[in-house]
Amino acid sequence: MPTGAWWTAALSEQVAGTKPLAVVCDGRQLALFRDAAGHAFALEDRCPHRRVLLSPGVVKPGGLQCPYHGWTFDGASGKCTDIPNLRRDEKIPAAAVRAYPVAEQNGFIHVFAGEGEAPQRLPAPAYRPQGREYTGTAVAGIAFDEYLDVMLDGPECLMAFPGVLITDFFLGEPRRDGAHVVLDRGAMWKGRGLGPAFVSEHPLLVRTRVPLAGGDIAIELLDAAEQALVTIQVGATANRRGTTSLAWRGFAHARANKGPPGWCLRRLAGKPPFNVFTDIEGRAIAALEKAPSLARRGIIPIASHQHAHPCAAEESFA
Repeated sequence: MPTGAWWTAALSEQVAGTKPLAVVCDGRQLALFRDAAGHAFALEDRCPHRRVLLSPGVVKPGGLQCPYHGWTFDGASGKCTDIPNLRRDEKIPAAAVRAYPVAEQNGFIHVFAGEGEAPQRLPAPAYRPQGREYTGTAVAGIAFDEYLDVMLDGPECLMAFPGVLITDFFLGEPRRDGAHVVLDRGAMWKGRGLGPAFVSEHPLLVRTRVPLAGGDIAIELLDAAEQALVTIQVGATANRRGTTSLAWRGFAHARANKGPPGWCLRRLAGKPPFNVFTDIEGRAIAALEKAPSLARRGIIPIASHQHAHPCAAEESFA
């Protein structure tokens, strides 16, 4: 199952102090920590001495110290740097734990889970927060590939914009943009009805960008002019036993202060402009028809990149 790619393992602020963070990334158990200079590291969460977890240990000047017998491992190389019961003149045996390349960008810690040289491009290079961010992490009770599929087939099962109705009207076909499948679907302010307002008075658009490989998902709420109102970046990766690790950041753009009274009041109160669901309803997932996710899986062709407009002809797959 593990693949060679950069994966979003955690939010930057989760890794701090002398306490490591235990995560599962691409199915691998890892211990994340920082040294005194603030550099982040990722080690296999398993001591080679007695195979106990390293993540309950503490960060020392020489690296991460195992909580069982106190062996300490360097974050960059994974080599053992100290064994407490050895005399200072005794040689440390050639023990080591696997160390993974780590890189930080835009508030996310990324881990490379492959072999050989890691690619320079990290997930979500275009995410540029403005103003207050809203963040979170969770382990979702759904398999990783299914999570990606549902983000295309029915994102309303995985997230919401409070006060906004995400419809089942696709605005154009799924299209490929680089390493992602992009899909636009209609949305509107709740309580406005699905009559002419849908295409004229209060049109909104939800755009999902789901990777063909990797786990960097982007979701945007756009207005009729396709200007972003809310931007969300979700890092997803396979956890254990058919679950998915999630770490997300998102924000409302300045133009998002315009809208119905309820929406504007939420902005003034500082309430999140979106919700990423941590508890996912299995009945709703089971009821979804497979449609645009077939393009991600290569079962139906993906259209070449073309810009869809909200006033284009809509097609419902409900």
